[in-house]
Amino acid sequence: MLRRPQNFQERVIQRRQNGGVNRIEAVREEYINKRLSMNVDQGQRFWPIYRRYRQSLKEILQKKRANNSPDQPNGKDQIDRELYYESELVNTRKYYTDEFLKILPPEKVSLIFKSERDFNDELIKQLSERSEGVKNNP
Repeated sequence: MLRRPQNFQERVIQRRQNGGVNRIEAVREEYINKRLSMNVDQGQRFWPIYRRYRQSLKEILQKKRANNSPDQPNGKDQIDRELYYESELVNTRKYYTDEFLKILPPEKVSLIFKSERDFNDELIKQLSERSEGVKNNP
């Protein structure tokens, strides 16, 4: 019989081993989990919804990137699609914000988005530092 992971870190490791979440997403989840300090019930309800939220954003961003690729002709249709994808991003964030508020107080929901921005900023900073290190040490 398989043992169910007891804590968040064990669950992240298990998903990584099972190929369910890529490494950056697993680290992002760990970062957000620490910042939110959720109880067990909140975490069990929150993470499946958060993963759907991230997947929805990913799908919209992929379409947006394809729309902006060199293969797409420029013009009014491309502009209209760009605006459509931007509105889809906003609508998705609004929808999931309401879903998160069913689980967490507004202060923690606000902290989700702040934590995502902080995580992305830190990720960019570390990647930039690594890139600079490679340039300086050929």
